[in-house]
Amino acid sequence: MRPLITRITIVINVYIQSELSFLCRLVALKAAKCRHDWLEQQGVALSSEQAITIAAVAEKGELRQGELMGLSYLASEKSKVSRVVQGLVLDGIVYRRDDIHDRRSKILTLTDKGMELASLLKQADEQHQTVVNTTISNEDLASIRSTLNKIAQAI
Repeated sequence: MRPLITRITIVINVYIQSELSFLCRLVALKAAKCRHDWLEQQGVALSSEQAITIAAVAEKGELRQGELMGLSYLASEKSKVSRVVQGLVLDGIVYRRDDIHDRRSKILTLTDKGMELASLLKQADEQHQTVVNTTISNEDLASIRSTLNKIAQAI
C-alpha cells in the first residue's frame, strides 16, 4: 500500500509543479505582451530580448556583453545574444567597446537613443505595475510571493 501512496504523491506533486510552471509562464508572457503593446502605442517596436538587454544595461550603466548570458530571461546561445547586441549597436541604441582590461570582453553602454528607450521601458513597467496594483492587493501579492518562495525552496 505504501508504494501506491508514494506514486500518487509523486504524480500529484508533478501535476502541481506543472500547473504552477504553466501559470507563472502565462503571467510572464502576458506581462511582456502588455509592455510590448504599450511600447507600440508609443511608436516603439522592440523584441523582448532587445528590451531586456536595454533594461539590463540601463540598470548597470555599463555591462559586459557576456553578463547578458547570466540573465534568467535572456540566457541563450552566445550567438543569439551577440545578434541581439549587434542589432542594437546598428540601430544606434547601444555602444559597444573593448574592455581595456580584457580585450576579449566587450563593454556595453547606452547611447542617448538607448537612454530614451530605457526611460520608456521604465514607464511601461510602471504602467504595468499600476494595473497589477489595482487588480491585486498588496496582501495577495505578498502571499503569492511567499508561497512561490516556499515551493522553490522545497523543490
